[in-house]
Formats: sequence, structure tokens, C-alpha cells
Amino acid sequence: MDILIILRTFAAVTTVLAAALVAANLNARVTVLGFVIFIVACIAWMVDGWIESKASLVIQNVILLFINAIGVWRWYPKAEKEAKS
Repeated sequence: MDILIILRTFAAVTTVLAAALVAANLNARVTVLGFVIFIVACIAWMVDGWIESKASLVIQNVILLFINAIGVWRWYPKAEKEAKS
């Protein structure tokens, strides 16, 4: 199987999983996990964009990576607070 097919499948599945976790908003820990998975998906999409010389895909996912890092940064304290409760 072609490595790009595997990479794109992984990126797509992780993106959908992350979106589902963030959208579910079950609790802060699940939301943080969703943002972390989004970061992994962004990295996979950036690798795909790099291999395929698609600058727009790389740039888009660099921006999304920073947005998701902000999500982790904002939600992590709430997750810590929930864990201690």
C-alpha cells in the first residue's frame, strides 16, 4: 500500500475523531484529548503537504496547529481541576 494513502487515511481519521471529541464537549479532559488529536492530525496533514509540495495545505495546518495548541492551553487547566475533584 502506498505510504501517502496510509498517511492521508490516518490524517482523515484522526481529524474526524478529534472533531467528534471536541464537539461532544463531554468534559474538559475529553476536549483536551480532542485538541491533542487535532494537533497530531495537523502534523500528518503537514507531512502530506510537504511530500506533495502543497504549500497551502502546509500553511493551513500550521495555523490550525497553533489554534489547537491554544485550545489545549485554555482547556488543560479545566481538565486538571476536574481531575482533582
